[in-house]
Amino acid sequence: MRIKLIKFKNHDHEILRGILTVPDKKPEFGAIFLQGFERNATVEKKAKSMAIELAKNNVASLRFDASGCGLSEGDFSKITLKGRARELLKALEAFRKECGDLKINFVAHSLGMCPLALVFGAVESSTNKMVFIAPALNQKDLLRFYFVRDLMKKKNPNAKINWQNYRQYLDEGDFLIDCARRGKMTRENYIKPDYFLEAKDMDFSRSFDAVKNKILHVHGEFDLSAPPESLGTEFPNRIIVKGGDHDLERPDFWEQWFPKAVEFLTK
Repeated sequence: MRIKLIKFKNHDHEILRGILTVPDKKPEFGAIFLQGFERNATVEKKAKSMAIELAKNNVASLRFDASGCGLSEGDFSKITLKGRARELLKALEAFRKECGDLKINFVAHSLGMCPLALVFGAVESSTNKMVFIAPALNQKDLLRFYFVRDLMKKKNPNAKINWQNYRQYLDEGDFLIDCARRGKMTRENYIKPDYFLEAKDMDFSRSFDAVKNKILHVHGEFDLSAPPESLGTEFPNRIIVKGGDHDLERPDFWEQWFPKAVEFLTK
């Protein structure tokens, strides 16, 4: 196989970088990896390992970092779902320049499904299969869940907040005020209100209903970042990883889903 660092510009003329992995033979399909919120597709175990296995099965792939992440330029604080959707289209364009007009597999983790949902109408005809890992498609309810969970850690640390009870503690007015608040921080970055104001009303759970047979849904049993119950739909091809968390990279979690995901994309 051949591995190559490529770069291309996004809509703001920032340089994005990704790793292209190409099999020795002419590829039958392509694959694009879509990262989670603050993750780096170029170095993350899920994407790296999948790229190698797909190349062994004659599938070329691109794992790229969105702006402000990993190898790419940009300011993470400016993240929006629509911005990431435009970057996905730029990544597809760059991939096709390198590998031709192949049918595409998408492998997406967490937030990565949301940009795909926004542009799926434009790429559906060229899509082969998709693997959704811990999909955070229901942004509308997840953002409210995070708000309540973080707030109650300060106000009442003894309260056990979960997906079943968080609505009891939700003040919608306070949530909307918080969405517009400046100076918010994530684990690694500042983040502007644009993302919250955009995503607070977005639920993409049903965006892929027409192509459910093309999707493998993988979810950790105890995912605290995107609880399985947050999805407003069910996918017929599903793996619930026993004891699994949001990342699903621990060896005992990995063994439950990764070989099956490779098989799904290549059979």
